[in-house]
Amino acid sequence: MKKNLFIVLISVFALNVNAQQDIIFSANIDKDTLRIGEVFKIEFALEGGSFNNVDIPDFDGFEIVSGPYQSMETQIVNGAIHQRISYGFRLRPTRSGELIIRPATAQVKGETIMIDPVRLYVLNEKVNPNYTPNLQEEFFDLSFPPTPTPPTPPKKKRKTIKI
Repeated sequence: MKKNLFIVLISVFALNVNAQQDIIFSANIDKDTLRIGEVFKIEFALEGGSFNNVDIPDFDGFEIVSGPYQSMETQIVNGAIHQRISYGFRLRPTRSGELIIRPATAQVKGETIMIDPVRLYVLNEKVNPNYTPNLQEEFFDLSFPPTPTPPTPPKKKRKTIKI
């Protein structure tokens, strides 16, 4: 009986943790003002859920330098589960002016989620001909959010009985 109650409580706790997660779908760029030929990073990330059918937009006005990169993170701290899945690209603009990357969409739990378009401004000047992008640098930020310092547990009191 106790074993069944324990299993039921653990199941309810796990469902409650999953139900409390907020789902965030976003597009992140490392620069919003560029020169023609300059490389930048774009990342489409989903936090608190998992992708089904991701639709990455066409990159009109950009050359794909590298990608797609995929990253998956799962962090469990004090029973709280944090998941993050992302797709990333390195792009290079091919023309000047305001360029727009159309919205990406994803299917999450049967619903379609769409992010806002990404706007970049490309200056009408070319990068230095000796410019070479650093493709060796890490694409994804592999650091987790800061973990709060747990409180110091109280010292255990021992009682010794001699027989």
